[in-house]
Amino acid sequence: MKRLAAALFLMLTPLQANEYPWSNAAPAEITAAAVVPDTVVDEIPCDWRPVLTPLIAPLVQACTTAREAVLAISTSLGKATGAYYSLERSKHNMNVLETLREKKISCTGQSILLVCALRSVGIPARAVGVHTWNHIEGNHTWAEAWFDGSWHMLEMGESDFNTPWVMEYIGMLNPRHPFQRILAAYPLGKTTWWPKKLANAGNLANFAAEDVTQRYMELARRWYATAGIPENTQRILIDLLPRQETAPVVELVNESNDIISSGQLPTTRDDMRYFTRLTLPREGNHYLRLQGTTERTLLLPTPEPVQIIRLEF
Repeated sequence: MKRLAAALFLMLTPLQANEYPWSNAAPAEITAAAVVPDTVVDEIPCDWRPVLTPLIAPLVQACTTAREAVLAISTSLGKATGAYYSLERSKHNMNVLETLREKKISCTGQSILLVCALRSVGIPARAVGVHTWNHIEGNHTWAEAWFDGSWHMLEMGESDFNTPWVMEYIGMLNPRHPFQRILAAYPLGKTTWWPKKLANAGNLANFAAEDVTQRYMELARRWYATAGIPENTQRILIDLLPRQETAPVVELVNESNDIISSGQLPTTRDDMRYFTRLTLPREGNHYLRLQGTTERTLLLPTPEPVQIIRLEF
């Protein structure tokens, strides 16, 4: 099987396997699953390599490691192809040739383009996505590149891995919700990419995927720790439903009713992405109450770095 995968790689990619310093670094199974395929998710198959490879190869000529090459491609891909994010795209899942023709693409189109660009120079890559964010409407798709023995999260146009806003949003997910799982499109995966029986709406793709939720939740926890949220605490985002013109202050108190922190609840004038942000210690009993009242509600931390609380007025 390993010899067959390596042979397919040599036949199907226009680049020789020994052309780059990182060539042949990936196991044959990963190469077969994340370099050889011409499709990334459910885009229309096309012969993109003869067109895209000449645009990408010059971007990595001076790179000596796969990590350098991945970042060089990400930061230069927009300029090299003329493609950019736009709500005016004709569809969300453009293939590479459609993207090069229309230029305007969604986050899925960006991910497809980036994955194919990485594959064009022999770097294993795949698309990863979440169907529904927890705190706002919408979804997102990004890319992963394989090097140094593991997968690394990346987005088109970024100059580093683990995009901060994506890490923050991942920390707000509820991984127990089926549509807030994080899936990687991967032929060797053991689950399906947002199957219809869960969606019950639209014509969502149904192909092989790997559930990478737990790895991303751990990654988000580490990101939050570096961003100033210690692991012995949890960020609490609090919304008020329905929002009022004048909203009360919410207080986080301990067992003795000492105020730990407080904040103004969102009002009708605030953006829908605005939440009251408090910090909940993971040890001891803590409660939420509205300022000027005595009634309080026990607030238990969850394993995620962020917990979203929606209060009813």
